[in-house]
Amino acid sequence: LLCCMLIPAVAQTPYSQYGYGTLDDNATGNQRAMGSTGIGMRNNLQINMMNPASYTAIDSLTFMFDFSLDYKASWFKEGSAQNETQGGGLNYFAMQFRLGKTVAGSIGLTPLSHVQYTYGNSLPNGSYTRIGEGGLSQAYLGVAYQPWSWVSVGVNVGYMFGKIQNYIQVATNPSTGGYYKTMSVNDIRLQAGLQFPIALDKKNDVILGLTYTLGKPTHGQVLAYATYSDTTTYNMKELYSMPHCFGAGLSYTHDKRLTIAADARYDMWEDAKFYNPNTESYEPMNNRMRLSAGVEYRPKLLSSSYFDYIRYRAGGFYEESYIKVGNNSVREWGVTAGLGFPLRSDKSILNVSFEYSHRNGYPTTLLSEDHFAIVISMTFNEMWFWQRKFE
Repeated sequence: LLCCMLIPAVAQTPYSQYGYGTLDDNATGNQRAMGSTGIGMRNNLQINMMNPASYTAIDSLTFMFDFSLDYKASWFKEGSAQNETQGGGLNYFAMQFRLGKTVAGSIGLTPLSHVQYTYGNSLPNGSYTRIGEGGLSQAYLGVAYQPWSWVSVGVNVGYMFGKIQNYIQVATNPSTGGYYKTMSVNDIRLQAGLQFPIALDKKNDVILGLTYTLGKPTHGQVLAYATYSDTTTYNMKELYSMPHCFGAGLSYTHDKRLTIAADARYDMWEDAKFYNPNTESYEPMNNRMRLSAGVEYRPKLLSSSYFDYIRYRAGGFYEESYIKVGNNSVREWGVTAGLGFPLRSDKSILNVSFEYSHRNGYPTTLLSEDHFAIVISMTFNEMWFWQRKFE
C-alpha cells in the first residue's frame, strides 16, 4: 500500500519510492510547454537536449545558455485521506556552441530522476513512517556532426551521479526500529541521436528524429541495514541496471512560424534489474511508454507589434510508467501551455510554461495525484564569436 495519510513534503510523490524514482526526460522550458516534445525538433534559438543530433541547428556565430526554474503544487487523495504539498527550484542549465562548420557541441547539468516522499500510517500498537529523498543527475558533454544537409548525428556522454535514501521507521510501545537503504550511483550514460531534415519547399520543412540510450549495468554502491543489525554492502553492477531506451519524433514547420511535433518513447524496464535488500528480491517493473505532442505558433516574422513576435505554445502527453505497485501499473497524463517572450532583437527568449498532470494506479485505483507546475526558463542567444571591426 502507498499510504493512508500523507505528511507534507517537497512537491513530489510517494510513487517515487519505487525503482530510481520518477523519471525526467530533459525537456527544456519551451519543450515543457509543448508536452515535453522535442526528439524531431531543430531550432537555432533554443537548446534541445532531448536529441543530441539537434545541436548542429545552431548558427555559426552563436553561443547559447539556457537555465530553468520551476514551481510545483501537488494534491493527493487516497480514500478519505487528502493532502497537498508544494516546492520547486533550479531544474537544469545547459550551453550550446559551434565547434566548426559542420560540428556543434553542448554541455550541461540535468536531472534524471526524483525521489521525495514522506507518509505514514497507524499500527495497532504504534505507527510507521516512510521517508525518501534524493535522485539522479547527469553532467553531460554532447557533440553533433552534420555531414550533409539532410542528416545530423549526435551523441551525449553523461556522467550519472546521485544518492537515493529510503527509510522506514516503526514506532511501537515500548521500542522503535527502522530500516535504512542508501544508494550511491556513479556511472556513465550514453545516448545517440539522428535527425533527418527534409525541405518540402521554401516554406515547409519536415524533420524525423531518432534516439537510443544504451542499457547497461548500473555502477555504484548500496548500503542497507536495520536497527541493531550490521550494514550490508551491495555492488550495484551485479544487481541493478538501466534499460535500453528508444525514441522517435516527427515535426512539421511552416514559414518558420508554425511548428507541430509529436514524440514516442519506449524504455525496456522489464529487462532491467533493481534489487530490493529489504525484501531480498528484484522489484517488478513495467516497460515505459510515453506519447507526447505539441504546437508552437508565432503570428508574424516581421511586424511593428511585439505581440506578433511572441511564441504561443500548447501540448499534452500520456505515459505508462515503469513503476509497478503490486499487480498495478501507474499511468499519467497531462496538458501544457506556455509563451515565449523574445528579448534583444528576437534572439534571447524568456519562456513561461504551465503544466497540469494527473497520476494514478491501474487497474486498481491507488493514490490519486494532481500536479500543477509553473516553469520559467531563459535562453541567452549571443553572437560571442562575432569579430567587430572599427574604422
